[in-house]
Amino acid sequence: MDSDHLKNTREWIHQSVKNDNDAVLNVSTNDRSPYFLSPQEEDDHLDLLTKEELANPKQLAKAVSLRIPRYVPILKWIKSYNKQDAIGDILSAITVAIMLVPQGLAYAILAGLPPIYGLYSGWLPLVIYSFMGSCKQLAVGPEALLSVLLGSILAGFPDSEVVEVSHALAFLVGIISFLFGIFQFGFLGSIISRWVLSGFINAVALIIAISQLDAIIGVKFHGHMGPYEKFYFAITHIGDANVRTIVLSVCCVFFLFAMRFVKQGLVKKGFINAKYIPEIMLCVVGSILITFFFGLDEGEKGVLIVGPMDGGFPVPRFPRLQFDELQKLLPQAFLMVVVGFVEATAVSKSLATKHNYSISSNRELVAFGTCNILGSIFRCYPVFSSIPRTSIQDMAGSRTCLSGFLTSNILLFTCLFLTRLFTYLPICTMAAIIFVAAIGLLELHEVVFLWKTRSWYDLIQFMIALLSTFILEVELGILISVGMCIFLVLKHSSSPHVYSVLGRVPGTNRFKDVSKFPEAEPIEGILLVRVDEVLYFANIGQFKQLLSEIERMMDKAGSESGNGSVPLQSIIINVCNIPVVDASALLTLQEMVEAYHKRNVKVAFVQVSEKIKESFKKSGLYDIITPQFIFDSNFEAVTFLEQHIEAKLPENQSSVDGAPTKNHFEDDEDYNDQGAIISDGLRMDDYSDPDSDDFISK
Repeated sequence: MDSDHLKNTREWIHQSVKNDNDAVLNVSTNDRSPYFLSPQEEDDHLDLLTKEELANPKQLAKAVSLRIPRYVPILKWIKSYNKQDAIGDILSAITVAIMLVPQGLAYAILAGLPPIYGLYSGWLPLVIYSFMGSCKQLAVGPEALLSVLLGSILAGFPDSEVVEVSHALAFLVGIISFLFGIFQFGFLGSIISRWVLSGFINAVALIIAISQLDAIIGVKFHGHMGPYEKFYFAITHIGDANVRTIVLSVCCVFFLFAMRFVKQGLVKKGFINAKYIPEIMLCVVGSILITFFFGLDEGEKGVLIVGPMDGGFPVPRFPRLQFDELQKLLPQAFLMVVVGFVEATAVSKSLATKHNYSISSNRELVAFGTCNILGSIFRCYPVFSSIPRTSIQDMAGSRTCLSGFLTSNILLFTCLFLTRLFTYLPICTMAAIIFVAAIGLLELHEVVFLWKTRSWYDLIQFMIALLSTFILEVELGILISVGMCIFLVLKHSSSPHVYSVLGRVPGTNRFKDVSKFPEAEPIEGILLVRVDEVLYFANIGQFKQLLSEIERMMDKAGSESGNGSVPLQSIIINVCNIPVVDASALLTLQEMVEAYHKRNVKVAFVQVSEKIKESFKKSGLYDIITPQFIFDSNFEAVTFLEQHIEAKLPENQSSVDGAPTKNHFEDDEDYNDQGAIISDGLRMDDYSDPDSDDFISK
């Protein structure tokens, strides 16, 4: 972020609002949250204690009291917890727990561990995150992607050591994540390209699905085999398959897929609660009952079952930490942190935007780090967030992080008293659950989007990440994917300046960069921004955060001045300096415009080139903006939107200076296609070089 430029912008906004005595609307903005997170506001208190604070007991106590609520958000929001929050949290906790119990058992087997560790790994992390997490709907616990990564790591260790190694790896993952959060490495979430991550996830989804073929058909893979080798082995040895296992597996897969369509159909017909039907638990219960009553596990050709599990409370024990072993696990732990955090960041920011609250990437890293450090002591393997369960938790009505705490209680109760119920659970049923979950991770719609927008450069990134991960080892795929993103960031980030905020030059229709010309005046209710470099995956997140920061500063300056100000009603984005927009930026711009429209904030674009306009049309963004809000000059856009704002004001507040206004830009007789006639009769056109900073005095 260009801190000097942002500082100048902040000072300009504060000074402009402070000196504005002509404001007509005294609107409180304390209850309005900006669309995007303001990282400056959220992360100001994530730094370590200073020397002055450590030397002064009073300052130390004050600093600690300010920082603790930042790291433990429950201390702030629990005060406003109400009955409606409790109802939503209880319903979502029950729904997610029903899904998490069989998934936890299945993911532990996917990681090469005894099934009970899947339940243990879903218990304590949920408790910790409910206190320290800032995303209210995030479901923490065992996850398919990290489970397959863990399985590939544990494959190089003897069976007698895999449990201890998994706990040590969880501890190492926690330490790395915690330190990343303390030292504000949250920006890592924006380094990975959306399309590189998508290619990696699609490859891992295929690897997970293929890895379950042996359990689904009842054969055993021999030795260490790649995914394509496993697929070939399963096809060529189909004659050796167990008939009972195949029939039960096919029935489970068909049931799980069919229930998705059935639930969607019921919801469309008005049965809203149908989306809460626990098809995974129904599949598990049905498989257990069929296996038990029909004796499917008996005989030489019987299906494999989980068998008796040693449940009980996970007795705490510090993980085995050996220097040589930790040194060997360090690269894998780092990669797991990057992958897990990027995946968690994507879903948490989406939920924060949807429910209009803010999160801090650095605080999330601290929370995940604490979950894994303490979890490793209570027999957990590395965990982050689960996208499918997060989606279910959100749909089930989760209101706060307390829903995760309630889910953890159900899991602990299962570990203590209900593990015997899963004795006759077939291994092929859990393989079917994992197989269906893996298919659900495939993001084919994003490939279609890349093809539709003809984003060949992004499609190449996608294919490199997919093929390198699928053909080579998962760890090599991660290294290649992350390395490619770092190279792209270094290649494209030679210019750190992303934007310029423009203000109106008094007495003219010219608009200048306020950081260079503080004499330029703010435009009531309108934010005019010129983008000064290519928008692509590495800086589009920075751009939307900057818009949020500027809006927050405007609101804060208006509140402090006591004069009030017109709330933000329109945003104008001048894209004259942008030669191209990549697919990530296109999709993010589309999400931004849709979100601003939901807040009744108009978004206009100025000086859109034919190439950019064509990209807008292919992506569907052009239809969302509508041609009415695409202009040839800043003056056209400002004039139109000012009259749009004034038309919405009460009659006694129809304009800032008391002069009557017109409701439609098209009816303005003082404007034509040749330019504008201002009050003193002087015609001045706004078709000058937008990069020119020649100042025209009043």
